[in-house]
This record gives sequence, structure tokens and C-alpha cells, in this order.
Amino acid sequence: MYKLLSYITFLLFFILVAPSSAIPFAEHHNSTYDIQSDLTGVQGTYSFLDLPFKLKFVAIFFIILGLGWKLVAILTAWAKKDPNNENRQRILSFIEKNPGSTVNAIGTDLGIKRGTVRYHVSNLKDAGKILMFRNGNYVSLFRNESALWNKNHKRIEPHLPGATCKKVCSVIYENPGITNMELCEKLGLSKGAVSSHIRTLEEIDCLEVEISGKYKNYSLREGYHPDELPLFERIR
Repeated sequence: MYKLLSYITFLLFFILVAPSSAIPFAEHHNSTYDIQSDLTGVQGTYSFLDLPFKLKFVAIFFIILGLGWKLVAILTAWAKKDPNNENRQRILSFIEKNPGSTVNAIGTDLGIKRGTVRYHVSNLKDAGKILMFRNGNYVSLFRNESALWNKNHKRIEPHLPGATCKKVCSVIYENPGITNMELCEKLGLSKGAVSSHIRTLEEIDCLEVEISGKYKNYSLREGYHPDELPLFERIR
């Protein structure tokens, strides 16, 4: 887009200015000026109003184009960095209500493109409003609460996204054959958040899945226990 505008402005400049430059110099100056120049040896100065109309038009066009381009850039940057951005607030609220959510889960539940979610998540992390944890190929998010961070790990563990995944695992362990919808009701989590944790458990290969009609029934594989799930690694 920028290159296209550059080409257009160049062509306009060439079309409008080139013909003016081809006009003989004498046509732009009266005899009085020529005589004075010859007598004094010093040429007079021109103001903007003395310039040919086409040259004034091109100059004004470039000024307007530059100001317009700058204004668009400023407004775009402001909209992206605005802390009150509606999508950003929706994402932050979703993470607060669904600890351990992933970008995919947020995008699915809120109907926002994944690229947009990633952009806002990055800004929220830089602003210190959320924390990110990695477990294998998954990155889980939750609201940053400074009161949670102290030297007593046992006090903060229940708030970690890994603990949320363990909670899902515990409910499956206690209720073999449970469905996704039942997990949502028992845990008070969104469908997208539960599905994200289910995918994590499938990645660890600790789930047995039976399909019954349009529903999937989940059970924990023999030999697995919720306490054996790996903890998440915090992304700094």
C-alpha cells in the first residue's frame, strides 16, 4: 500500500511539475524584474503565492498526504495500545474467569481471531496483567495477582494453571466416563477451557476416550493419578 502511494505521488509530481518546468523562464518574469536584476545583480525572492498554480497544488498535496499518513499511523498505534481496548478487556476477563486458558480456547469462546488474541495476550503479559505457563506444546494463561507470589509455593499452587488441569484430571479420576459438558458443570469452566485441558491430558497420554453417539466419555488410564501430572513452567 505504501509503495502504491509512493508511485502515485511520484507520477502526480512528474505530470504536474514537469510541464511547468518546461515553460520558458522569461514567461514567469516581467521586464521590470529583469531590469532590476540586471541593475542590482541580485535576483528577487519569491513567496509561496508567487509560485505557479500547479506547483502550489503539488506542494499542498504532499503536505496533506504526509499529515494524513501520519494521522493514520498515530490513530492505529493508539487503538492497538489503548489499555481500554474492548477485545483486550474481554480477553483479560475471560482469563480471570477461566484460569489456565489457552489462546485457542479464548479465540473459540470469544469469537476472536487467534492472531488478534496472541497480540493482546502479549500486551497483557508485558503490562504485567497476566502470567504465562508452558506445558509441552501448550501455553496456559491466568490473571496475575501479586498477592499470590510469595515463598510459600503450596499457597500459590492452587492458583496455577497446572492445578486447574490437575483439577480436571481429578474430576475424571473420580467420575470415570464423564463427558465434556459434565466437566464444565462440575468445574464451572467454559467449554473451550475444559477442551484445552482435555487436549493437554491427551497429549500426556493419560486418558481413555470412549465415543457414545455425539458424546465423548473420558476416563483416566490405569496407573495414572492426578498428582502425577507435570507442573507448568512459567514463561518470563
